[in-house]
Amino acid sequence: MPSQKPTEPILYQERVRPNLGTFVAVLTLLPAVTLVSEPFDFRVGVFIGSLLVLAIWAALFFLAPVIKVSKTTFTVGQASIPRTLLGKIDEIEKDQIFQERGPKLDPAAYKVFQGTVKTALKIAIKDSSDPAPYWIISTRKPAQLATVLKATV
Repeated sequence: MPSQKPTEPILYQERVRPNLGTFVAVLTLLPAVTLVSEPFDFRVGVFIGSLLVLAIWAALFFLAPVIKVSKTTFTVGQASIPRTLLGKIDEIEKDQIFQERGPKLDPAAYKVFQGTVKTALKIAIKDSSDPAPYWIISTRKPAQLATVLKATV
């Protein structure tokens, strides 16, 4: 029987889901689909519209990016990096987010955005072989995440 590698305890974890307004906006698909199906049978439209709304809600909820910090690793979505390679950590506040996601954004940066989350962290990468100069990630708790990441490894 193969031995299992022990997992490190998670020091911080956050699933960055969209805000409630996004889910409400998706709900408007139900009357739209019902209206389009009216010439055939509105019940079919209600059924298909309901399935569509539920499927999109499930995708928004379960496919939202996850941020995890362990003692040695920082993971955002599918990407992981050793914490020893993390450099300067900057909190991006609401008034700066447009500039950081737009005109100031380096195309080579690793980006994980949740459009409805208006705070983020910008984390410099100290690995010279990594093509990404920094990671910029949306988070609802930038101060808390920065504190955990800055704690000694």
